[in-house]
Amino acid sequence: EPGVPEGMSEAESHALLDLLAPHFDYLNVTTGSVSTLESAPHSVPPMSLEPGYVGPLAGAVRTATRKPVFMSGRVNRPDVAEKLLAEGKIDMCAMTRALIADPELPNKAHAGKVEDIRTCVGCNQACIGHNQNGFPVSCIQFPETGRELTYGTRTRAAKAKRILVAGGGPGGLKAAAVAAERGHDVTLYERATRLGGQVLLAEKLPGRMEFGGVAENLAREAERWGAKIVKGTAVDSALIAREKPDAVIVATGARARALEVEGGTKGANVVDAWQVIQGQANLGGSVVIADWRADWVGLGVAEMLARQGRKVRLAVHGYMAGESIQQYVRDPWLGTLHKLGVEIVTMARLVGADAESAYFQHVTGGGPIILEGCESLVVNMARQSDTALEVELAPLGIPVTAIGDALSPRTVEEAVLDGLKAAWTL
Repeated sequence: EPGVPEGMSEAESHALLDLLAPHFDYLNVTTGSVSTLESAPHSVPPMSLEPGYVGPLAGAVRTATRKPVFMSGRVNRPDVAEKLLAEGKIDMCAMTRALIADPELPNKAHAGKVEDIRTCVGCNQACIGHNQNGFPVSCIQFPETGRELTYGTRTRAAKAKRILVAGGGPGGLKAAAVAAERGHDVTLYERATRLGGQVLLAEKLPGRMEFGGVAENLAREAERWGAKIVKGTAVDSALIAREKPDAVIVATGARARALEVEGGTKGANVVDAWQVIQGQANLGGSVVIADWRADWVGLGVAEMLARQGRKVRLAVHGYMAGESIQQYVRDPWLGTLHKLGVEIVTMARLVGADAESAYFQHVTGGGPIILEGCESLVVNMARQSDTALEVELAPLGIPVTAIGDALSPRTVEEAVLDGLKAAWTL
């Protein structure tokens, strides 16, 4: 039980195995226990833990007991499993979330189509996150999981149409992939030079590097089914008039909402969290983060800036930092921030800032919270849907469907599900 002083140590586990192993045909090695906050994340390890990291522990058990050993713990690809097998650490592995993300993983591996595997990124959002909230288990990349009765069998469209998708984030890519698989002639346009939307921000943050794989997986699927992808091109009414699509799916995302606080921000150096992630902000040595969303952005930016040697104070509007993300992702992250010296202030609503301080009000108590010595104020506030294209296309009379953040700000999970639903009804 890693990180738990009173928990079972590796030595104690081996002592117990000396007694039990003779009575069993094989052993299954896992780490962690859901009974403690410190150890629970190892029961469903997040992406901050390396794939196959339990291998050395499993290998030690195999050597000591001379019994066949199974192992689980972030084995998310066949090559991870093959390496553990080749090194003699295990005899078999369990791949749970990997099969939730791609139920066809064993068949693809057997057929030599490893590049087609939809790799689990360990986000824990729709799998264990759903389970803990009482919802059916699913996957942010493959929302068909848990919805097999509705979306389990692909049906070809009665009539093939010309479909144009505006936006190459996860939602747009999912829409393009499913529409192309159903027989439509699909072209996706992305105004940036890289596909991915907000997952490209997530992958820049410490411990979130694998998130870019969501876009890579979906882009491969879209291209495999024949969707054409055009990068570096924004969609407008002129392009629509030229291409003459039968329907348009708008997946143009969201943008930062203008900051409005009653006390004003005159004299303050206020920057948006997205600017910080992209390296587009000039910050001093002391930073306050006003985190209204209480999500991965606030935690990630706090860690990023703390690792740069800055003094960081994270002021969260809600009960805790990372309140909106799954606990096995959040809890170790909070531990990391504590080790880095990040000060967390909860129940803090931003009301103003100036050149020296950031001013907050306690959400329920109403009292003042003043954070002095603030050289820069980083804001992670509400987003605003980018509806410009939808409005521009309205007079043309072409069926237009907005999905993801373009419909209403949401997470990657809802955006991908939106893409599936939009393509399913074409």
